[in-house]
Amino acid sequence: MDWKIFELKNGISVVYKTIEESYSVSMGTFVKAGVRYEMPQYSGISHFVEHLLFKGTTTRNARELKEAIEGKGGSFNAFTAEEITCYHIKILKQHLKTGIEILTDMLVNPLFDPKDIEKERNVILEEINMYLDIPARHVYELLDSVMFENHPLGTSGLGTPETLQNINRNELFDYTDNFHKGKNIVASFAGKFDEDELLKIVESYLGNIPEGKSSSFKPFKNFNSTNKYNIKTKDTEQCHFCIGFYAYPREDERKFPLAVANTILGGNMSSRLFNEVRENRGLVYDIRSLTKSFYDTGAAIISAGLRPENLTACLKVIKDQLHLIMDVKVSQEELERAKEFLVSQFLMGLEDSMEYMLWIGEQKATRNKMMSVKEVEEKIRCVTVEDVQQVCKEIFSKNLFFAMIGPENKEEEVSKILEE
Repeated sequence: MDWKIFELKNGISVVYKTIEESYSVSMGTFVKAGVRYEMPQYSGISHFVEHLLFKGTTTRNARELKEAIEGKGGSFNAFTAEEITCYHIKILKQHLKTGIEILTDMLVNPLFDPKDIEKERNVILEEINMYLDIPARHVYELLDSVMFENHPLGTSGLGTPETLQNINRNELFDYTDNFHKGKNIVASFAGKFDEDELLKIVESYLGNIPEGKSSSFKPFKNFNSTNKYNIKTKDTEQCHFCIGFYAYPREDERKFPLAVANTILGGNMSSRLFNEVRENRGLVYDIRSLTKSFYDTGAAIISAGLRPENLTACLKVIKDQLHLIMDVKVSQEELERAKEFLVSQFLMGLEDSMEYMLWIGEQKATRNKMMSVKEVEEKIRCVTVEDVQQVCKEIFSKNLFFAMIGPENKEEEVSKILEE
C-alpha cells in the first residue's frame, strides 16, 4: 500500500507514507474549510484566518513561530482552496515533534490580536489590488463569477473590501471554533520518521482537539444553460481571455479521459493549441488549457494573452481545434504521448515528499475513496481514443463561458466566432 491511515478517537484522520531515503519529513494539517464553506457576507474569511494564524498564538508570537521552524532549518506555509485549507511544514526528521507541535498550536490556540487583525486586513486589501493589476490572473476570477454565478465557487477566495470589513474578531473565533475540530481535520505525513513515534506524537498533540461536527457546504446546482460573457475593459497592452466549460466532479471516472484530452488540446508545448496558435501562427506568447474538479462540478478552461488585433484570429483557431477534437478521433500515437506525459508528470511529482504529502492529504480530506499510485496510473493508461472523443463531445458541445480583460469590449465579434 502507498500509505497507512490511523484514526484518532476525536475523528482526526492521520494518513502517512514513510520514505526511507529521505532526510526530512513533510507534514500538513488539512482543514475541511475553504472558499465554498463561506457565507456571502464573510467571503474571504478562510484566507483571512490562514493569514492570521501565522501572526501568533496564545503561547507564541509571530517571531517565535517562525524561529521554531526556520531556526531548525525548516520551512512552513499554507494555502486556502475551494474545499480545504492546508498548513504545512517541511523539516528534518529529528524535528518531527517540533513540526507537529507548531501546526497544532496554530490550529487550536489562535490569538487574533486586534492590532494584527487590522494590519492583516490591510495586507489582504493590497493582495486584492495586486491581483487586480495582473490581468492574466484576474481573468480567471471573472470566468468563475459567470460559471459559478451566485455561489461561493464564483468568488475569488480573497474576499472583497466590503466583506473583509464585516469580519471581526468574534467572527474569526466563531470560524475556528466551528471548523478546527477533529471531524474536519486530516493530518498528512510523508518522509523519514519512525511510525510508532509519529503516532505517539500525533496522539499527544492532535488527540486533544475536540471532536466537533463535520462541516458542510452548499451544493452547486445553478448551472447556467446559456452562453455567458464577462468582459472588463482596461487600458492594457494585451487582451487576456478564458473560455470555460462545465466539466466533471472529482469522483467522476470521466475526468481521466478528460485529463488526456486536455493534454492533447493545450496541456503542454506539444499540444495542438500551442503548436497551432503559437508555433505555426505566432499569435500568442502563452496559451494553455486546464481542468479542475470539485465535489459536485468541475471546469475545462482555455486561456491566452495576446495583442487585441490578434484576438479574432486566435479564437477562430481555438474554435476549429475544438471542433476537430470532437469530430475526428485523435491518433493512437498522439494518445500514447499524452498518456505517457500525464503518468510521468504524476510519478515524478511524487518524488518530492511535500508533493506526496499534499497528494495523500488532499485525497483523504476531499475524496470518498482514496486512489493508489497504481490505480491512478492504470486509469490514465486505459484511456482510449474513443474515450477522448466522447468526453470532448460531452464537454465542448455544451454552452460556453467567456471572460476577458482588454482595452476594448469585443463581445459582439467574440460571440459571433464562438457561437457559430
